[in-house]
Order: sequence, then structure tokens, then C-alpha cells
Amino acid sequence: MSLAYDIVIQGANGAKGDNGSDGQSATQNGTNGINGKYDKNDSPHCTSATNGQAGQNALAAGSGGEQGGAGASAFDFVLRCEQFVAQSPITIISQGGDGGNGGDGGNGSNGSSGGNAGQQSSKCEDSLPPALGGIGGNGSNGGNGGAGGNGGNGGDIIVSYLSASLTQPVSAQSSGGVGGVGGAAGIAGVGGTGGVNGVIDGQPPTSANDGVNGVSGTPGAPGIPGSSGSVSVKPTAQL
Repeated sequence: MSLAYDIVIQGANGAKGDNGSDGQSATQNGTNGINGKYDKNDSPHCTSATNGQAGQNALAAGSGGEQGGAGASAFDFVLRCEQFVAQSPITIISQGGDGGNGGDGGNGSNGSSGGNAGQQSSKCEDSLPPALGGIGGNGSNGGNGGAGGNGGNGGDIIVSYLSASLTQPVSAQSSGGVGGVGGAAGIAGVGGTGGVNGVIDGQPPTSANDGVNGVSGTPGAPGIPGSSGSVSVKPTAQL
């Protein structure tokens, strides 16, 4: 048998995983409270201010990234011949496909702001406590990154011959594909700002608590590299 070209057996690479979708942020802030009032003709004379409404929580969290596709394993290569004729050494490479990268996790979304408190009438501040601002809405979590796909395995290479025109007619190598990279974690959503509390004379303004931030996702795990195949290139006494 006469060969004049190198031989490459390549497994297909895995596809990249799709990215996760971002979460949906709150669409509406908390409404502000209503101011209190004083009316000497009413009993009681003072009507209290109302509290601000709490902010809306984020509507949806970020979704997880998709896992990368696995690399395909390379086919085995077997060649047996009586006489191996080559002008120069032939290279045979069997290479498993690389794993696809994992998709990134979607980002979390934000909560909305709480409403501000209504203000008490100046004539009623001594008899009524200040109204409270609404707390901020909570942010949602980020999605996890998708795992990287595993690398494909290299195929086995077997070359045997009775005689050859060169001392070493074949250089052979079998390698596994590289594992895919895990996807990035989605970023946590932010809690909304707390509304302003009612004012107390002589004191600095205060606010209700902000909403709780979401939790960032976890990065995807890397794929596992493929294994190398076995390689056997040698003369033989019989085919």
C-alpha cells in the first residue's frame, strides 16, 4: 500500500449552550402615603397620615444557562497491509471533539422603590406618630451558569504491516477533546429603595429598609476532557 497524505480523524465539537434569560424587574413603585390633616370641626380634629406602600418584588429570577454539548469521539482507525510504501513518514491523528461552553446564567432583576410616607399636619405632630415609608421590593436571584460539555475521546489507531519502505513509516497520535468552559453566573438583582418616613421636627429624615438583594448564581462546572485512544504502529509477522 502506498500513502502520500497525512490522515486526520476529527470528532465534531460540541455546541455552545444557550444563555439563560434575564429576570423581569418590578414594574411599579409603591404608592406614596396620603398627608394627614387637621379640621377643628371634626372629632377627632386630626386625621393621621398614611404609610407609604411597599415596593414590588422582582417579578422573575434569571434562568440557568444551558449545558454545552459534548464533543464527539473520533472513529477508530485500523490499517493492515503487506507492504507499506511512503516517500516520507505519514502522520495519523485521531482527535476527539472539544466540548461546547456552557451558557451564561441570566441576571436577576430589581425590586421597585417603596412609597414615601404621608406627612402629619403640623398641628397634629404632638399627638400622632409619624407615618412610615414603604420598604423596598426584593431583588431576584441570578441564574446558574451551564456546565461545559465533556470532550470526546480520541479513537484507537492500529497500523500493522509485513514490510515498509521506511524504518518508521507512521507517526500516530490520539488525543481527547478539551472540556468546555462553564458558563458565567448571573448577577443578583438589587432590592428597591425604601420610602422616606414621616418627618419629626428637629430630627434628620429617615427611610424604611431597602429591599433585600437577590443572590448571584453559581458558575457552571467545566466539562471533563476526553480520553486518548490507544496507538499501535508496528511490523508484524502475519496479517
